[in-house]
Amino acid sequence: MDDRRVTELETAIADAGALLVRLEKYRAGQTPAGEALRREALALGDDARRLHRRGALDDPQVTRLLAETQALGTRLGAAVRAVHESDLYRRAAAAHAAGDQATLARTVPELFAGVEPVPAPPDLHVAVPWRRRNRPLPPTALGAEIARLGAEGVEAEGDDLTPGTDPALAAVTLKAEPPADEPVVLRFARIELPVYLLSEPGDFLVYTPRLRAPFVVLLAPDAGDEQPRVEIDFARWRAELRAALGARGVPVGDP
Repeated sequence: MDDRRVTELETAIADAGALLVRLEKYRAGQTPAGEALRREALALGDDARRLHRRGALDDPQVTRLLAETQALGTRLGAAVRAVHESDLYRRAAAAHAAGDQATLARTVPELFAGVEPVPAPPDLHVAVPWRRRNRPLPPTALGAEIARLGAEGVEAEGDDLTPGTDPALAAVTLKAEPPADEPVVLRFARIELPVYLLSEPGDFLVYTPRLRAPFVVLLAPDAGDEQPRVEIDFARWRAELRAALGARGVPVGDP
């Protein structure tokens, strides 16, 4: 058996899987046609694994599976392109770029699967990165970064694989509860922009390049599960961070 062809098959299966994930985050991927593509992708993966377990993944089988997987990848790619070339997607992307929240409210729930508007969202939270190279940032530097977030806003993220977003429709992702084992968290009690719920995994999304809204910084009493890896006096570090935030006029609370 040609190992290079097996590697090529593995790559083709992984690429098809990534395209399926991309398609399924849109409502277009939840149609009967999208479900048929999903069944085909799962069947091809199962077939490859079954042949491998039986020691029957020989060159003819690899050639067959590779051709079928590449053909599936072509169809999946075409389905994703059809979404991106649709009038609905183009209107949503243009509205995002222009900050047109009214048009986003009409298009985003229709475009993405599992995304619905939330008229009265709860307090929402996002963790702040507090370490670099596995070491806590100096309190003064982290305090300055949090103050910058207050002035400039929390930056949105969007990629090809994350549900509810993509590069042209990036969103700030927030949670109803402070993220576990995150010692530095921002709590937003009032967000003026529309908020959406992503049913799986239950995150809240705000479609804006940067979320500028009042927040309170929540400082946990310890580093949670990360405590054994923190090579500092965490209580002192926390006190110094609180002081640095206070000096910059950033409100601080407790979880």
